[in-house]
Amino acid sequence: MNEVLSLPSPFLLLLPLSIAAGVDFFLTLLVAGLSLGFGWPGMQELGPDSLHWGILVVLSALYLAEAASEIKPVPALFWHFLQLFLRPLGGVLLAFTLLHGLPLHLLVIGASMSGVVCAFTHVLTWGRKLSLFLSPRERVSRTTEVLAEDTLVLVFLALTVDRPDIAFLVSGPILLFGLLLGGQYHHLVRFGVSLSKDRAWGFLSPRRWREGSELPSWTQGAMVGQDMSPSRGIPVGVMGLPGLRGFREGWLLTAGGADVFTYRKRRKPRTFSLEGFTSGPVEDLGFALKVPMKAPEEDEWALFLQKSHTGLRSHK
Repeated sequence: MNEVLSLPSPFLLLLPLSIAAGVDFFLTLLVAGLSLGFGWPGMQELGPDSLHWGILVVLSALYLAEAASEIKPVPALFWHFLQLFLRPLGGVLLAFTLLHGLPLHLLVIGASMSGVVCAFTHVLTWGRKLSLFLSPRERVSRTTEVLAEDTLVLVFLALTVDRPDIAFLVSGPILLFGLLLGGQYHHLVRFGVSLSKDRAWGFLSPRRWREGSELPSWTQGAMVGQDMSPSRGIPVGVMGLPGLRGFREGWLLTAGGADVFTYRKRRKPRTFSLEGFTSGPVEDLGFALKVPMKAPEEDEWALFLQKSHTGLRSHK
């Protein structure tokens, strides 16, 4: 089993299983449990006592529930918001299961690593799925996307339980790749959290625009040097904005009678004037409102607003 690395077998399994669990937690546990039950070579050292068939039935039901929630945008939004808290906890429990019997310091290191990796890969996964819901480009069906993602997870899990040493080595480049290319997904997840809170509690506070005194302090700093102060603002997201790659969250401000999009880049506030842009028909995505924006000789981009429970009028 340790032909490439001379590490304890549970440690070789923990990192790749944590990556897979961050993407699809219940499928990962289901495959790991089945491999124990059928004596897959890479899992034999954990022992058959780790398997409880009743738990596998529960995991199967939870996996099907998760797959069903992925199809529609609103259930997917709430499901992944909930998983932001559950995936790290699941990673810690996964580490306790795999590393039982090892010294306490190894158990603490493994549990901490697994929780962080699960949270990190879930943020990347949720961010990518949000980008597909928001993207104005044509794409394949959600069912096809779910099946394709699960297939990739199954391939990685098959490698993990068959050759955990190689899967451990592959995990490093996977995490590095996600760290380098996952910046925009972080912005998407923060916007997704705002959307989730709005959908859950928006009926208690239907007013979406905030007065100038209620805006974050950094938005005031973004207007320094422009001899104007924002009179009101609303949190928004943009995709395809000229000069910006991917998705970016920020605030739509009304200042001096003009609309300005402001955001932070490397912690420094930046502004983008919407003068000259015209808005197209508003599209209801179920969990957000999409406003196409266009200017002469410019590519179309999209502005996304939290969906109001009292209708679009509260955004005006």
